[in-house]
Amino acid sequence: MATSEHRQHQRALVAELQGTACRCGASKKAKQTFCRACYFALPKGQREALYHRVGNGYEAAYAAAILTLTEKGRIAQD
Repeated sequence: MATSEHRQHQRALVAELQGTACRCGASKKAKQTFCRACYFALPKGQREALYHRVGNGYEAAYAAAILTLTEKGRIAQD
């Protein structure tokens, strides 16, 4: 991923973190990645990985969580 694309992706992730809508459509608290139901649908290791900082592992943790939640039918595929 090119540097400008990478930064744009990071900004989008930060905006999603600041928002109050989960990818499943439910409400969530700002500064949380997902709503409570989606968060606890993830395996413990994936939940813990979401505490990495943006730019230091969060992107990979987020991508893995999205894949898991999609496979579980909690969120629609992009």
